Amino acid sequence: MLKFASAGLVMELLWTATRSLGPLRERTLPFLILMGLAFALCLWTYFRLPIRTKREAWLVFGFALLFRLTVLFAPPHQSEDVFRYLWDAKVASSGINPYRYPPNAPELEKERDGGIYPMVNSKPYITAYPPVSQLLFRLCFTVFGPSVTAMKAVFSILEFLAVLLAWRLLVLWGCSVQPILLAAWHPFFIFEFSASGHSDSAMMFLILLSIYVLSRGGNALGMVSYAGAVLAKLHPALWFPVYVRRTGWKPAAAGIAAAAGLTLIYFDAGSWLRYLNSLGLYFRLFEFNASIHYLIRWIGHWAMSESWDKVIGPYLGAALLVATILIAWKFPVRNARDILHAGFWLMTADLCLATTVHPWYLSWAALALPIFPYAFMTYWTGACFLSYLAYSFHPVYEPAWALLLEYIPVYGLMAWEIWRRRPLMPVLFERRNSRAEEKTLPGAASQG
Repeated sequence: MLKFASAGLVMELLWTATRSLGPLRERTLPFLILMGLAFALCLWTYFRLPIRTKREAWLVFGFALLFRLTVLFAPPHQSEDVFRYLWDAKVASSGINPYRYPPNAPELEKERDGGIYPMVNSKPYITAYPPVSQLLFRLCFTVFGPSVTAMKAVFSILEFLAVLLAWRLLVLWGCSVQPILLAAWHPFFIFEFSASGHSDSAMMFLILLSIYVLSRGGNALGMVSYAGAVLAKLHPALWFPVYVRRTGWKPAAAGIAAAAGLTLIYFDAGSWLRYLNSLGLYFRLFEFNASIHYLIRWIGHWAMSESWDKVIGPYLGAALLVATILIAWKFPVRNARDILHAGFWLMTADLCLATTVHPWYLSWAALALPIFPYAFMTYWTGACFLSYLAYSFHPVYEPAWALLLEYIPVYGLMAWEIWRRRPLMPVLFERRNSRAEEKTLPGAASQG
């Protein structure tokens, strides 16, 4: 207990220091140092402090909640997304469909103010956030008004609930609860959802809720929860063949019906076409912190003296479709845990082939990290903070060394774990603690 309390207090000091930095894009180096220290401490607690009692588990969650509250009230310095959430909700509260006009449209001129509108990103584009996210935006705006902290709190709460659900799944499946530290104390989850307030936590919560309900035998309700996850963030739609393989088509029909009902609240033929066109522009025009996409782009410049920037996307999309088919076909789906495992690799393939990988996008796969503690994803969720270096340059610039430092270990560890056919982190934890126990045995000091 004392060691957990001491580690928690040190971690709290790191988050207090992070909050006191001020505008983080102007203090990038101190920010990265603090995140690196928080990540190192998270790993240290995972390897050195086994969770053996319920009191220790509740201490872990108590500190986890404290860390999130510490940064909740700080401005979201590294992302303006929360202002887009507020803008969409403000437009919807005025009786205008948020999928009808982009923020800079003349029709929305009367909605513009001096607080939210100037901070909205991608003003020429219709919102990319699906209906469940829009409902959460609108609900928060209706209750709390244009409050940045309240909007962040909604998604911070959903992320913390997702951590608790992961814990319950570990207990339900009779697994070690040690990997819960990789979510509860990981700076990635704390920063991206409590400090920045990203809406992806709604998808995380609904996916894990779906897996939990399926584990308890509720196939239809599990599919409804899965449908909600897709309509919070579209990418889990790739999981659909895996879900159908496990549940069959009757429960899947319940999920499809729920998704159709929610979709019809917001979309008619015109708004649906505008939304799809906006998504298409996003995939064709935006690129950030990519891996395979950047490698192919570099090969094009170096070997062919050609710019492949705008033509790579469709080919990567086709590669993702092939990967989806192979994973959905090859992976076993004996139970809900298998669905989560297959989904983890589906989302990993999505991230590897994406043209844009903002740090919080990793949550699409990392939501399964407490259940499947792969070393490559653990490293990736720590190294992704390096991508924030780009915002310290004016204009934005991504240093090649930072991309290499992020991705070379990721793909190296991924190849190793694929070859081993299991995550590396639990093995390292077991070996470390086996050696520690041996040293405490009588006569251990004299053993050769």
